[in-house]
Amino acid sequence: MKLKSKLKQALGSLMEISGSSTDILSGIDAAIARGTDRTDTPVDDKYVHEILFLVSNSPGSITFLARRITRRLETATDVILALKTLLLLHRLLRGGDRYFEQDLRSLWSSGELRIDLGWSCNDCDRLSSFIISYSELLKERVQWIINQSGKLEPVRPLGLEIQSCEENAIELVLHRLSKCQAFLDLTMECLPSKIWHSSRVTQVAMNIILRESFSVYVTFCEWIDILLNSFSKLEKPQRVLALDVIKKACNQTPKLDEYYKSLRTSMVGKSLDFPSVRVFTVEDVSAMEMASSEQLSPFHCKLETKISTVWVEFDDDGDSQSSSLFSFGGFEDHLLTSAGDDLVTDQGESSTTTTTTTITGSTSNYMQLL
Repeated sequence: MKLKSKLKQALGSLMEISGSSTDILSGIDAAIARGTDRTDTPVDDKYVHEILFLVSNSPGSITFLARRITRRLETATDVILALKTLLLLHRLLRGGDRYFEQDLRSLWSSGELRIDLGWSCNDCDRLSSFIISYSELLKERVQWIINQSGKLEPVRPLGLEIQSCEENAIELVLHRLSKCQAFLDLTMECLPSKIWHSSRVTQVAMNIILRESFSVYVTFCEWIDILLNSFSKLEKPQRVLALDVIKKACNQTPKLDEYYKSLRTSMVGKSLDFPSVRVFTVEDVSAMEMASSEQLSPFHCKLETKISTVWVEFDDDGDSQSSSLFSFGGFEDHLLTSAGDDLVTDQGESSTTTTTTTITGSTSNYMQLL
């Protein structure tokens, strides 16, 4: 009887857990449906909080969440519905804790979460191009986290096999700068047509996109200063990568400045505090390239070759010496040959018998010493 009682109790617990899990999944599904309807209203905060709460109470349900968002995007035929689904995903990334971010990123890497739309840019009106650009930005955004100071930060790459801490730090700086530039490039693609500036969903989406781009740009400026200050200490491969970053900044920062200016006075940007963009120029690149070429040169100072005209004369025993045409090792054979050539006239005869004898005797004695 005791065994039957324990079995019934265990079975009842399993049924409660199963029922509870079903309720959680149903709650997530319902919150997604209500938060991403076809009305031009922003995603309500309560649906974002409800989804995060349900997932936190059942960690395994995040897979269900990823699949539902994927299905919602791939089957959406309404541009507002697709835009609100992307906005919901963006809000969840911003509102979830680090474990939520990690799990969602893992699901994206494994293909469980797909941020793709069910139509091409030619299938819908002009808003579709903005939505497609937004989806591409979110694919990059999944690879970032919000650190403890509240700033966006790219996920540290795995497998950096760097021996020294200094090299590891430089590799990390270069990686972060590259990710910042990729993020800003995708941000600049998100520019809705003027007709959609009055859309409330578009305004909320652009507000989040711009505020995050400001944070990324501030991070970019901090890391670019670190790179410039340490440029003279970089090894050749790292210096080449650093120059690539500066060259890209020369092309990117003027566009970013224009992008921010175009939105500063629009409805989506009036309430935002836009940063002042530091524009890199061709002169900056040239100065860096010149500094790099000078530091990469194998000769840091001018080398001069001096030939002494002092004679050295050896006696038969090789004990005494006096002046010679050469005064240091390494050039003796070359200088003796040159001296012999200079002392021979056009007729092939020696110009001075005594001098020729002296050089010949000195050469033979020198060879004996060797």
